[in-house]
Amino acid sequence: MTIQSSHRHITTDHDEIRRWVEGHHGSPARTANTATAGSAGVLRIAVPGHAVGLEHISWHEWFTAFDGQRLALRYPDPHIRGGTSAWFELVHRDIGDGDFA
Repeated sequence: MTIQSSHRHITTDHDEIRRWVEGHHGSPARTANTATAGSAGVLRIAVPGHAVGLEHISWHEWFTAFDGQRLALRYPDPHIRGGTSAWFELVHRDIGDGDFA
């Protein structure tokens, strides 16, 4: 699902997220040493120049944890000025900006 609000996108769509991340030269990752038995750890997106302390993981592992932790990706609306920015954040799906079932 994708929501547009206040000039930003909020999405849980795996294909859209993967396209956006790879389009900004990013890759799925987690904070190093945060994975435990039964937990994938603290999810991140590794982008060039900002990957210190991150451990790269597969898209499958990342999306499994992403859905399990009920996260969504929030990023700028690509159709407005500045919308091609690499700014993003992982947010909980229950942020109040929409219904992520």
